[in-house]
Amino acid sequence: MSGGDPGLQAVLFDLDDTLLDHRGAAADALRAWGVHAGLAMPYGELVTTWQVLEWQYYDMYQRGQLSRTEQRRARVRALLSPRELTDGAADALFEAYWGFYRAAWRPFPDAEHAVSRALEAGLRVGILTNGDARDQRRKVEATTLAGFALPVFASSELPGAKPDPRAFEFSCRAMGVSTGQCLMVGDSLVNDIEGARAAGLPAVLLDRYGPDRPAPTGYAIVRGLGELRFG
Repeated sequence: MSGGDPGLQAVLFDLDDTLLDHRGAAADALRAWGVHAGLAMPYGELVTTWQVLEWQYYDMYQRGQLSRTEQRRARVRALLSPRELTDGAADALFEAYWGFYRAAWRPFPDAEHAVSRALEAGLRVGILTNGDARDQRRKVEATTLAGFALPVFASSELPGAKPDPRAFEFSCRAMGVSTGQCLMVGDSLVNDIEGARAAGLPAVLLDRYGPDRPAPTGYAIVRGLGELRFG
């Protein structure tokens, strides 16, 4: 399935690494931030280490184990250990990173066309994303995706974060469709695909970088958003 189901009435896209090039923006930011922070770590190691720390501490934030600010401080402190940092110093370092990251926000080249084709097919289109609503909406508003005026459903405003089925159910209700009438498109097997499946949505896995494990039986995989078919 690639989105061509005649009963389809809506599409939910994930944001980071689906519509927005989060990995690319983070990598660009780290190159500048590493110099700013005086880090001696090789660039490739910095990118890999930061990505692991992001997954670890952002997941704790999504689970309610850390606040938004606490997970940011934890990432900086873990990266710079054993250097001791006050809260203020950790906050300042993360804000510097965030400034470089924000300047690098951009959609993938195939994102706008995919959204346009879905809208032209008469589908309702929204964005379902894990994260702080302010941050996620700013990402959309700062890029050409803002022109579509899509509803953004962010986990900080939802009953639960993906893969919690309630995130999908809430978003579908807000768009005026049943879960079976809404396609989920995302890059995370657990958060986007398995979460959608548990809520009753059909789903397509976007695999831009290569699968990290075999896809569940019965799910379609696309290598880019241009492979999606609507109508």
